Amino acid sequence: PRSLNLHGQQNFPFFHHPSKDPPLPGVDNDPLEQWVALDDGEGSHAPIAPFAIDALAQFGHKTLFDKSMWKMEGKTASYIKKTSFWETAVWQANGGPLKLPETFPTNADVLVWSGNFMHGLYGSDLPAIRAAGLVNMSPKNLMHLLIDSDRVKEYNKLSLGRKDILVLQDNMKDEGPFGKSITKVMVSESQPPVIRRKLQFTSILHAKELENDSGYLLVTRAVTQQPQPTMIDSTMLRSEILMGVNVLRAIEGHPDQCLVITVNHLKSPMVPLFLGKKLGLAAAPNFIHDLRAIH
Repeated sequence: PRSLNLHGQQNFPFFHHPSKDPPLPGVDNDPLEQWVALDDGEGSHAPIAPFAIDALAQFGHKTLFDKSMWKMEGKTASYIKKTSFWETAVWQANGGPLKLPETFPTNADVLVWSGNFMHGLYGSDLPAIRAAGLVNMSPKNLMHLLIDSDRVKEYNKLSLGRKDILVLQDNMKDEGPFGKSITKVMVSESQPPVIRRKLQFTSILHAKELENDSGYLLVTRAVTQQPQPTMIDSTMLRSEILMGVNVLRAIEGHPDQCLVITVNHLKSPMVPLFLGKKLGLAAAPNFIHDLRAIH
């Protein structure tokens, strides 16, 4: 990469603009995908990476609050009918801390939606799951918990561990190429119910603070490190987080509480659509319940 002078004035696919061609031998050519490089192979980010990550964050945030995309599941409609706070809070993208009504009946509710991405691109045939619920933890403390790979098992009972393999930025206080953010690549493994094999995910995580003290945004997306078979061995399958979003909204007058709104869009081989949606509808509220159980 040094001989290519990637950070100069030249123009290379993957490093300066997206390419539809697979970046590595052994990677399938999918006409619905385009590729960009995150790093230059020498310890620095690729020139295009900050723009790609910013676009990912914007798309994730927009997706989370695109009301037309989501259909209520389970008891969500009854929760909203019972408490008007939910109708506005779960769709309020920014504008400062949320105002919790004085007579809020319970913080035990978890609201769930399902939906599909309408862009028609890679993974749009697979269902996505959205969930929301109050958690007794400040947005900042919860953000630090979620980005810390050593603490995943504190809230994820299915996790077999997670490790950071490439840190592109680790500073939310000072402006850097990725803004004021934590931006890193991680490898995680989990053992979901029903599926006999373990699942492995390699993903980029980008976390930043929202404007107006509104809280924090965390987005996750699958990345390809090198040519890798779908089946790692007889016990583990390589899977993808097509889009993961967590918004942690601050609550006015309740510094040790936040509203968690989350989206998960996963792809795992050998998991049929109906089973994937069923597992997702169970996992989304469990994620919020497990966060609540920490305190």
